[in-house]
Amino acid sequence: MSVPSSPVTSSARFGMATSCPSPGTVRVTLVGDVDLATTGALQTDLLGVLVAQLPDRLEIDLAGVPFMDCGGLSVLVVVGGAAARIGCHLQVMNPQPVVLRILQLTGLLGVLTSGPTGDPLATIGTAVRAPEPAGQL
Repeated sequence: MSVPSSPVTSSARFGMATSCPSPGTVRVTLVGDVDLATTGALQTDLLGVLVAQLPDRLEIDLAGVPFMDCGGLSVLVVVGGAAARIGCHLQVMNPQPVVLRILQLTGLLGVLTSGPTGDPLATIGTAVRAPEPAGQL
């Protein structure tokens, strides 16, 4: 069951909305670039969701995020740490190609996309798989 809510943060180039697809789970859907101009508000809003809702699971859907810089990665790491401290599992879902690549290059792909079992490919929705190197199966 999905319970949509109004946008938490929005601007001409960035938006965030929350929903509760199942009991104990909060899904945050981001739209737009996650960069220096948006990371401060994003971190504040994501930490606010954790404090206000105390979910067992926080899903961050990046399907609408075409670009993320190192500030955005920092926010995900900070929020992931805060989530872990309250017993919440954070899972990043559906990263777009540019965001997927930066997650791969920094070694954060498995950490931020792992399901509750610890399997980095056990994502909800679409599985996030790193492309195979050329010539390998």
